[in-house]
Amino acid sequence: MGRLNVLLVDDDRNLATTLSYGLRKALGEASSVAVCFSGTEALSMLANQDFDAVVSDFNMPGLSGLEFLGRIGQDHPEMVLVLVTAYGTDALEKGVRQLGGGYITKPFEPSFLGQSIMDLLQSKETRGNTENVSRVMDKLGKPAGSSQNIRLEGIDLASS
Repeated sequence: MGRLNVLLVDDDRNLATTLSYGLRKALGEASSVAVCFSGTEALSMLANQDFDAVVSDFNMPGLSGLEFLGRIGQDHPEMVLVLVTAYGTDALEKGVRQLGGGYITKPFEPSFLGQSIMDLLQSKETRGNTENVSRVMDKLGKPAGSSQNIRLEGIDLASS
């Protein structure tokens, strides 16, 4: 894989800035992280720029993160989609999985998000279907307190 391009969408400017810095650090120099502060702004950016992954907060004004990812999933089925939220529910998680996306509850470490994105990208590249991405997310979408000790297909995410 060449340069990894990630779009991060969150209406909380401080959190988005901090998370983008941490995600750049976690993914390494061969990555870029663009930041948008609304789903509408991000859809405009997606019309002009290609991304490998989109990470969106759920609770935003206007388009919710789930609505936003749903629109992207229709137009860009190859893109990895990850919804992050502090307001996790089983119904929300099910909605994200129906889109073939990932689901992570806050709080989490940027390194955990970075590893999750890499694992989802690898799963899509090697297996090419959302069923396998869903299996990866079965391990990732756990409550924040347990996410630091998750093992994913033999990869220890806590040591990443």
